[in-house]
Amino acid sequence: RSGSISHFRLPDVVVYPEEENEVENLVSLARDEGWCLIPFGGGTNVCHATWCPAKEADPRPMVSVDMRLMNKILAVNEEDATIHVQAGITGGDLVREMNARGFTIGHEPDSIEFSTLGGWIATKASGMKQNRYGNIENIVKEVRVVSSHGKLWQHNDGDGSSFGRVSTGTDLASLMIGSEGSLGIITSAVIRIWPLPKLKEYESVILHKFDDGLRFVKDVSKLGAMKPASVRLLDNTQFRLGQAMKSNDSFVGGLKRQLMKCVGQFFTDKFDSNSMVCVTITFEGSEPEVKLQMKQIKSLAMKHGGLCAGSEIGQAGYDMTYAIAYIRDFAMTYGFLAESFETFVPWSKVKDLIVFTKDRLKKEHEGRALPGIPIITCRVTQLYDEGVCVYFYFCMNFENVQNPSDVFAEIEMAARKEIIERGGSLSHHHGVGKHRAPLMGKVNSTNLMKLFMQLKDAVDPDNIFGAGNGSYAHNITH
Repeated sequence: RSGSISHFRLPDVVVYPEEENEVENLVSLARDEGWCLIPFGGGTNVCHATWCPAKEADPRPMVSVDMRLMNKILAVNEEDATIHVQAGITGGDLVREMNARGFTIGHEPDSIEFSTLGGWIATKASGMKQNRYGNIENIVKEVRVVSSHGKLWQHNDGDGSSFGRVSTGTDLASLMIGSEGSLGIITSAVIRIWPLPKLKEYESVILHKFDDGLRFVKDVSKLGAMKPASVRLLDNTQFRLGQAMKSNDSFVGGLKRQLMKCVGQFFTDKFDSNSMVCVTITFEGSEPEVKLQMKQIKSLAMKHGGLCAGSEIGQAGYDMTYAIAYIRDFAMTYGFLAESFETFVPWSKVKDLIVFTKDRLKKEHEGRALPGIPIITCRVTQLYDEGVCVYFYFCMNFENVQNPSDVFAEIEMAARKEIIERGGSLSHHHGVGKHRAPLMGKVNSTNLMKLFMQLKDAVDPDNIFGAGNGSYAHNITH
């Protein structure tokens, strides 16, 4: 849209393999001809992982390996609760296929409509229902990979019955999870499945302030196995934005109608629309399990001065996640650039980190004299014993701004440095790619970075998989 496509290096060829043997033949040909192969899934990556390296850095022909024709479910083992699936299947297709068979895959990232199984593995993804089903590393049992040394697999050819646990040294799945296309091409995986839950319910909790929301979700995190499948705390700005997008309804009016069903007009007047926050909750499981979870949530809501506002807001908040990318693209048409970035934050640092990061974004915007007032908002998503995943959203007007994508990237990088300085991680689940790779020196020690590069040289001596992402990038700041 910016007319700057000429500034990006496009792949010379796009290849669409359908079978593992075709991938193996392609890798062999790339070795003989001196090509660089970059795996491509659904195209939802936000860290530039699928971008071609600059020609100055790597003059070889670039081949984009589009995996989306490798989209078959190869085997279903209902008794062992596992399936063997080609890596190019999209999340949307996989969910529909398994739902029709009475199962869920448990993994629901925001990008599930387009992102692929191989992409989830390569970026070490996380889903909205992590509380119940775990992250991708908890779901993937085996992988099959085509490397520069040929096919790689473990345990029953990597496509048969899976073991719950083994003690046989380094495992291939762990090596490939988070590898971001730098060690080989993931062709298929054995993953866990679960029977569809007997009951699914939604709830929402309104609290007076963001601090109340943080205390509430921290208590929810202590519920252990009884945590609801998804718990998401929206700050006031994000909550009001969501309510504003409801058709033919006002924020205060719609909210009050929900609250009045529970406690009446007297209590709803006690909540300030400029400071209240919302927690949207999804429950999944057996009927007794869900009913007990809902009872616990109501008790914790009362403890923190909150009110349960009903399933309508809870479901709308969950579903809104899928719409965010579409809203972002729509906003670009009207001169607004927006994107999200995430981090893991320990409980002991989450409050200050959010305050300082929002302030840093505001100052970076003001310091560049950019037009308008930016939208700066956040939400707390996945809950852990040690802390939480926090999503930040930054939206700016780019009218008459030169090179707006570069300006946005500079502001995001400044915020990312603030996050690391305040005790957050470089990434929780988006990965590193090329965009965040310069900051990997703040993640890994110098000797560990050297070790990773030696591993890369041993696994891929011809650098066939030369995407240059994450730990295998060459622009890391020490």
